[in-house]
Amino acid sequence: MALADLTGAEDMAAALRKLQDEWGPVAPVDLEPGVPGWLVLGHAEVMAVMRTESVFARDPRHWREQLPPESNLHAILSPTGRRNLYFADGVEHRRLRLPVDEAFSSMDEVRTAALVRGVCDGLIDAFATRGNADLIGEYAAAVSFLAVSGMFGFDEGQGFALLRCAMEIFGHGGDPVVALETMDRIVLDHVAATRAQPGQNLTARFIEHPAFEDDIEIGHTMVVAICAANEMLITWIAATLRRMLTDPRYTGRVTGVRRGLDDAMDETLWREPPVANLPARYAVTDCTLGQAHIKAGDAIVMGVAAANNDPRVRTADELFEAGNQSHLSFGVGPHACPAKRPGRLLVKIAVESLMKRLDLRLTDPEVTWAPSPWSRYPATLPVAFTPERTAARTPARV
Repeated sequence: MALADLTGAEDMAAALRKLQDEWGPVAPVDLEPGVPGWLVLGHAEVMAVMRTESVFARDPRHWREQLPPESNLHAILSPTGRRNLYFADGVEHRRLRLPVDEAFSSMDEVRTAALVRGVCDGLIDAFATRGNADLIGEYAAAVSFLAVSGMFGFDEGQGFALLRCAMEIFGHGGDPVVALETMDRIVLDHVAATRAQPGQNLTARFIEHPAFEDDIEIGHTMVVAICAANEMLITWIAATLRRMLTDPRYTGRVTGVRRGLDDAMDETLWREPPVANLPARYAVTDCTLGQAHIKAGDAIVMGVAAANNDPRVRTADELFEAGNQSHLSFGVGPHACPAKRPGRLLVKIAVESLMKRLDLRLTDPEVTWAPSPWSRYPATLPVAFTPERTAARTPARV
């Protein structure tokens, strides 16, 4: 089975259970048709892969697979000459990770929140008088990328250009390799402009940090940070919105009591993690994982969606599960997400801004999933609402 067939399945949880029933906690899959790999389904096994970089490395030079030139996986799994934390291990990874950790941990949350609210309000203005919208293309995809790119000092036009590149890199159409090259050019031009005229943004903090050797490392690290944040945030925003609009526990249609937005966000991290299948590690040596015999050079994908639903760590009892934080949506180990707090702030503001301003009603319960081997979110989320009377600004389009 190919990864995209799992993320695009009508019932992904059932498809993952079937795979685990057949193979156990580690199953053979195709990363794309004709490209073999392993999908790790068990919680303990995913933890082991994430924590043990001496056995399961990020450096794609360990991969023995030769991708065909037309493969859509090059930009994610085997890009040439990338110098960033994502594809590094050990000492090199720690050097490149340090400026990222320090930049995100020192962010001004008041300033960040104001930036995100401004992005949200501007996007809502674009459709508020119309009475209908697609909350994916017109909101979730745009708000996540414009907010993140804004944190790095990009303007709105640059943000939308970067968004189009990121969507292609993650397999949502187009040519991922060309998109990555285009994104590199935009980012490196921005690094040069920021070096000439610094501002209060993450790009300036990266430029000031002594850990980076040159602008290439800064640019490549920015591309990773922006792309990873965008893919995670689109999914988290979209899944939370869909839950708030359809789940009776949050709409209050059954009991008259609505659970809160924080509850919806947390439940989404468990049930619909922002990255369903996290790419990829490569076995440095022959080893056994679960019941699978892994060969040196094999590709291993971490099935976060499957691991989060492993009955060894999660039950169906909501009261018993209160406070359970053992989901793997942010990862663990050296490569765990460095921006959990800003990410949560952004998602909460994005959903809250929309729900407080418009009386949203989902107009089509049928879901078509956006094509990707890594993430699972609706391709569209059509809603209707009472139109606002004030004139909207000219919409910015993806």
